[in-house]
Amino acid sequence: MNYDPLPEFRRCPATGRWVIFAPERARRPITLAHTEPHHRDRVNPGTVCPFCEGNEKLAADEVYSVRPDGSAKDSPGWELRVVPNKFPALRSNMASTLPALDPFFEIRPGIGNHEVVIPCRHHEPNPAKLTLDQYAALLVAYRERMLALASGRLWKYAQVFQNVGAEAGASLAHLHAQIIALPMVPDAIQSEMAFAEHVHDQRGNCVYCEMVAKELAGGSRIVRETERFVAFCPFAPRFSYEFWVMPKSHSAHYEFTGAAALRELAGLFLELLPALDAVLAEPAYNIFLHTSPLTPLGQKPAPMPHYHWHWELIPRTARAAGFEWGSGCFLNAVPPEKAAYELRQQLPALHGQ
Repeated sequence: MNYDPLPEFRRCPATGRWVIFAPERARRPITLAHTEPHHRDRVNPGTVCPFCEGNEKLAADEVYSVRPDGSAKDSPGWELRVVPNKFPALRSNMASTLPALDPFFEIRPGIGNHEVVIPCRHHEPNPAKLTLDQYAALLVAYRERMLALASGRLWKYAQVFQNVGAEAGASLAHLHAQIIALPMVPDAIQSEMAFAEHVHDQRGNCVYCEMVAKELAGGSRIVRETERFVAFCPFAPRFSYEFWVMPKSHSAHYEFTGAAALRELAGLFLELLPALDAVLAEPAYNIFLHTSPLTPLGQKPAPMPHYHWHWELIPRTARAAGFEWGSGCFLNAVPPEKAAYELRQQLPALHGQ
């Protein structure tokens, strides 16, 4: 049987869960050796990196870049590039409807936008090795691409994420992040926002603001605090050494964050990531942004008194197994208070104190 190679959304009729079928992802090059969660730069021999300077033609044409004035598009000399993913999970150039063969089995075209953000031109696999300027430019690039994607009015949500290491799903060692714009708000975000709205209706407070205040007052799960941001191991983490980073003041939309705040956030990450590497010997991990749905260009952001953007980092210290998949409840061997303490212990050494 020949299956359509185009991506599509399918909804489970029993759970309501959306699944993306993305046949083109099977064609993507995998040059990173998928053997261990560590050794993030261990590549298969004889591979050529499409993200390194000088190999621009191996990637798609850039849609955003940081490069010197007068520097030609898609040429060497850049500092950061954003390019369409050559093997996208979703495609923007598709029909918006499919014939309804059976209303019981809901299916939608795999419409979306899939981009790759490359924050450095040299071959670097470790985000902790970026300079402050490079990490700040990366956070700004997320903001700018989210604003650009919102301008098309087709996309409802932009999922920003970075996979570091083979165990975390990275196929190329060269540091890169991804942005997938969706025509719907993902299930996990809808569930998170609905619970936050429920808490707001019950108590009149943003649960994230309340969480920040209580974590700062208690202190045992705090990893690092700056003027505008706080990093902490959450009270009920799914994975050992999981930590979250969020603004101390209420803010629902990441894409409206100013440059000075993003530079401060970059500096915070450049303290947290080496600490994580020191505690767990450079683990693989996933880092992703949770934020409010996109605001179409020209419209005011929807008031979101109950929601608060934040980053979550999940180290791949253990694999989810049968109990987790069967029950939806995670097993964690390391209390967050212990994890936060160990991470904090690495921070002074990084400053030479």
